[in-house]
Amino acid sequence: MHKLTTLLLTSAIALPAIAADTPACSDLDGWNAGRVGQASNASCTQDSYGEAYRLGQSLWDLRQQRAALDPKIAAGGEDAGVLRRRQRQIDVDIEAIRGIATVRHWPDDAASASREGAQP
Repeated sequence: MHKLTTLLLTSAIALPAIAADTPACSDLDGWNAGRVGQASNASCTQDSYGEAYRLGQSLWDLRQQRAALDPKIAAGGEDAGVLRRRQRQIDVDIEAIRGIATVRHWPDDAASASREGAQP
C-alpha cells in the first residue's frame, strides 16, 4: 500500500512538469496563436495545426486591414466609396473564417465585440 501511495504521489508531481514541457500543438492551439498574431510554433508539424494557424492568421490579417481602412474613410476623399466596398468584402471574408471556426468549435473572443465594426 505504501508503494502505491508513493507511486501515485510521484506521478501527481511529475506529470504536470512533463506536460509543461510538451508544446501545445492541437488545431485549437494553432487557431489561437494565429488569430492573435503570434508566431507559429515551429515544433508543431501536424497538418491540422498548420491549417488552423493559417486560418487564424488570415483572420488576424483581415481584422488589421479593416481597422487600417477606418481612418482613411474618416478622412474622406474620392476613394471613400471604394474603401467602404473593400471593408464590406473584408467583413464577408471574416464571417467565412468565423463560420469555419464555429463549425470546428474554435472560440473567437472578438466575435462578441460588435460585428467587426460594421454599420447596421
